[in-house]
Amino acid sequence: MARSERQVRCLPLPLRVYESGGRSHAESEPEIAWLGHADSRVQRYFDNQFARSRIGPITVAIGEVDSNPPQLGNDESYELVVGAVQIELSANTTWGALRGLATLYQLEELQELDRVWRIADEPRFAWRGLLIDVARHFIPLANLREVIDGLAVLKMNTLHLHLSDDQGFRFESHTFPHLASADSYSKSQLQELIAYAADRGVRVVPELDVPGHVTSWLIGYPQWGFGGGEPSNKFGVHKACLDVTDEDVFAALQALFSELVEVFPEQYVHFGGDEVNPAHWQQASSVQTFMQVQSLASPRDLQNHFNERLCTVIRSLGREPMGWDEILHRAMPRCAVQNWRGATTRDRARAEGVDTVVSAGFYLDLFYPSETHYAYDPELSQPKLVELENSMRTDVRFRHVAAGMAWTDQWREGQIELHADEAVLGRVLGGEACLFGELVDVDTLPIRLWSRLPAIAERLWTAADLCDVETLYRRLPDVLDFTEFRWASVQTRGFEQAGLKSELASLTVWFEPVKWYARLLGETALQARLQGSEMPQARPYDATTPLNRVVDFLEPESLIARDLVTASASQMQQYAAIWAGVAVQGWPQDLGPAAQALAEVGVLLAQYFVDDSGKQALEARLLDLYGPHGDYVVAAVPPILEWLRRA
Repeated sequence: MARSERQVRCLPLPLRVYESGGRSHAESEPEIAWLGHADSRVQRYFDNQFARSRIGPITVAIGEVDSNPPQLGNDESYELVVGAVQIELSANTTWGALRGLATLYQLEELQELDRVWRIADEPRFAWRGLLIDVARHFIPLANLREVIDGLAVLKMNTLHLHLSDDQGFRFESHTFPHLASADSYSKSQLQELIAYAADRGVRVVPELDVPGHVTSWLIGYPQWGFGGGEPSNKFGVHKACLDVTDEDVFAALQALFSELVEVFPEQYVHFGGDEVNPAHWQQASSVQTFMQVQSLASPRDLQNHFNERLCTVIRSLGREPMGWDEILHRAMPRCAVQNWRGATTRDRARAEGVDTVVSAGFYLDLFYPSETHYAYDPELSQPKLVELENSMRTDVRFRHVAAGMAWTDQWREGQIELHADEAVLGRVLGGEACLFGELVDVDTLPIRLWSRLPAIAERLWTAADLCDVETLYRRLPDVLDFTEFRWASVQTRGFEQAGLKSELASLTVWFEPVKWYARLLGETALQARLQGSEMPQARPYDATTPLNRVVDFLEPESLIARDLVTASASQMQQYAAIWAGVAVQGWPQDLGPAAQALAEVGVLLAQYFVDDSGKQALEARLLDLYGPHGDYVVAAVPPILEWLRRA
């Protein structure tokens, strides 16, 4: 079987594709003809995805029917034949059959069933995940089910629920009834969600974040920490942490995690471990005495001591522990690590012999374009990953946050070169996109999530050598038009509520939100961070700030602006005329400066077509006009600069 020159438009791309001409078939009701044992889970997914289809009968053969919840490492391979007469799907397992149906669904949605296809496919990585932060802004179950539907279409197999943080605790504990926030999930609701996800081949990984990020815990149980009891809506690292020297705290954690695993059948349990502020530990005499007795020289040693005990608890419950890469330590316990702090913590974890899930490069809340995420391969060498990070700082699109990106160089402290025998290294299990919720609520979720997740889904499923960014962008618009991902109505309603006049709405395609953490931090806190004194500074957002402005409903990446690079001179002149005619009045107040900058871009570009002698000065001025303008940048500027260089 060979890869066809005529590339299928699915996303992610299948591993091996053979296309052999056109086909015609009489449309009829969808129906499965089973070869061997019927699979009720596959039947339910088929009925759901093809309920309004006229795809006709398909033959399905599954080697092993699995009624258990999905687990890491399930065989997800399949073979799909769209023949001249009939469609045949074969797979070793239930999970492979589900992935084959997802491909068939895409073929129908993309109107590709007029061709004869033979597809043999399997994923590159076992862990292909998405983190949804439900702690900072609560996401109702109905919306999480919609997320799972989209994950299944993209052949992603893991939903990581960040259930607790300083701002909220979303797991309803019977043992500790004062833990859960007003908006939370009952055990029965979570079990229903897990079953719904399992029917689509999606694992649900729970996270309760300890020993930091526990302000919400201490509202009902202040005795577990060092005072507190006051709710917090603020974002950023808090001082609240557990008293990890208190045996009552460990007894509570034993009981709480026991409840958690009763609900979640998933093999891995995430315990967080990130961004712990050690101030209380350093100030409490009882903690200092404990550290002396235990020969613990630093807060990091104390946290590792805590991690060891908690991992023992989790393993005693029959589960595998997992934490963020702050848990890295020379004497760390055996547990999986989720890499998020840049390129180098992955290899530091692997050198300790522990498995990693790569999230650095896959943060959807940073408003990066798809191609940025697409470039980050979980198995790329560390020097190449560092090179990618460095190159972003010289990219025009990130010029306004380059200094902040350079601040993250501190994450490279302790970086190592891997030279050890591969047999002793931890594995790269795969990758996970992260959508933390400071600037995401139930209304803005679809726009923030689906605009770029398909690119990450392809990077985690498809072979490493199938990595052509231009073909990605050719396929992306059609896939984003699937019912599962479409957000036009959400955006229209959001723009209206933000006070954007309908006649101006079409011009928003030329704007994007600012990148990295610039919007979340604000200028004051960003500058303070660069100087090492961020936390006393107020941020412009907290958990009560309404997310109801144009920027909240704006796509993180303008696909139409990206296409300007290949525009003809006459097309660019037409765009320049449109931009020059943009009214500088009538916009919502926060968007007005960006609109004024766009108008100036149009005027300058129109002048260039009359007299191109001042090209260098034009480029310099366009660079200034890119922004930021409050929370916005003019997305048209970077591709115009590239167009000018090519011209």
